[in-house]
Amino acid sequence: MRTLAPKLGLAALLLLGVTMSVIAYRYSVPEAAPAPAKLSLAAPKPVPAFSFTDQDGKSLTLADFKGKLVVLDVWATWCAPCRAEFPRLDRLQAELGGANLAVVALSVDLGGRKQVDRFYDEIKIKSLAEYLDPAGESAKILGLRGLPTTLILDRQGREVARIEGEAAWDGPDVKALLQTLMGQG
Repeated sequence: MRTLAPKLGLAALLLLGVTMSVIAYRYSVPEAAPAPAKLSLAAPKPVPAFSFTDQDGKSLTLADFKGKLVVLDVWATWCAPCRAEFPRLDRLQAELGGANLAVVALSVDLGGRKQVDRFYDEIKIKSLAEYLDPAGESAKILGLRGLPTTLILDRQGREVARIEGEAAWDGPDVKALLQTLMGQG
């Protein structure tokens, strides 16, 4: 029994070393960029009404954005793909946002504004406004299957595309398609 204990200790130490090496490698290798978002346009369909708040606590609905193309991204701070795509959404808003396009990043975090404020500070978000739905009603009403899910709404507020999962929102193909959609009445 005495001769087995040192061998088990050495095996455990070796296993720990291999595990730590794998973890170190995993976090040192940069993640591959997501594939460009494949925006497949569909026939426009109505979006059910729901309300949410902005960072000042003002109640809003999607009707408040009527007349603009809307990139509605439903996300949460704890969602790894959401965290990865968020800087891309911020760049999209910075480049194309304004009178014709709004990126509405709608957080469904239970922690509400404090949690979202921390997240925005942590990853240095500069262009996106904060929109909050801590009760998660939007996810239920929109029939979401996971996060992030992004809906593209035309100027009349109708859904024309939906993407589930992380996407390269600042990629040239996506920006070109959004610019084409903004040009349509």
